[in-house]
Amino acid sequence: MDLLKSLAITGVILIHVSAGGYSHPVGSFHWLSALFWGSVSRASVPIFLMVTGALMLDPRRELTLRQLWLQKIPRLLAALLAWALIYQLWQMGRYDGGVTARELAEAVKHVLAFHHQNHLYYLHIALLVYALLPVTRIITAHADRHTLEYLLILWAVLGILYPTFKGCWPLTLLRGIPTQYGLNLAYTAAGYGLLGWYLRQYAASPRRWALTAAAGFLVIFGGTALLSLKDGRLNETLLEAASPGTVLLAAGICGWAFSTPKERPTPPVLHTLSQASFCVYLVHLIPYWELGRLGLSAVAGPCILLIPLTAAAVLVCSLAVWAVLSRVPTVGKWLI
Repeated sequence: MDLLKSLAITGVILIHVSAGGYSHPVGSFHWLSALFWGSVSRASVPIFLMVTGALMLDPRRELTLRQLWLQKIPRLLAALLAWALIYQLWQMGRYDGGVTARELAEAVKHVLAFHHQNHLYYLHIALLVYALLPVTRIITAHADRHTLEYLLILWAVLGILYPTFKGCWPLTLLRGIPTQYGLNLAYTAAGYGLLGWYLRQYAASPRRWALTAAAGFLVIFGGTALLSLKDGRLNETLLEAASPGTVLLAAGICGWAFSTPKERPTPPVLHTLSQASFCVYLVHLIPYWELGRLGLSAVAGPCILLIPLTAAAVLVCSLAVWAVLSRVPTVGKWLI
């Protein structure tokens, strides 16, 4: 779990840093370099969801409605609203030089209406996934392997394949209710949780899952490159969190991790990064923006080198913030 969470949070930062490299001409070396880093890290949010499922859907783990609605969901909601407000105020201070009382009131109104910084969408999804846990836990407690596989196939068809290809023939011929069969990302996320639990229980053969991850990367990178060259601009269809390549990459990484023999203890650095991952997710855009103002970004030089270098710097700064905030009792408990 520590390895998966560490890979996921590092990947989230790589995704955001690599986005700057897409400003280069489509098909150029720098653009392809940015696409490489953006593709190899594309499964990060699904991995977080699958880790949540692997942990929280364990029938042996106690989870009452009281614990869910008085502890876990309030903590998520508190962190979401607090950091959404922090981002609102940070951007106001950054661009306007200060925050007036009227702007503060407007910021609070936006936060309460869930008009938040884009990357916080994961917490919006996590709230729904947590609210559905009493139902999905019934499935994992009573469904046998074949039933779980049937549900996952149905999920893949309605939540992954249909939304991805609904703009292609012959799906464009559909009318009426069948056009509403597809799941949106928010509900597809619950399926990722079930997939995480399934892989934790049944994944075997690390080599097979490593090949699955490699296939997923090739679908994302190769497919996005071809579609973008055709369109003359970045085509993000296969970069979505609910696209076929992303599912293969995420399933391959998690399946490999769960099926690999557990012979070695977790290195302390991975344990620390895993502990800090939630805070790093929440805070990392601020050091990313500030480092960009200092000239460190994907467009400051060769993307193949500058993207991982910038991502490493953002990660170090974010970990420093976590090291400070985790020592503040109320903040450490509720906001990170």
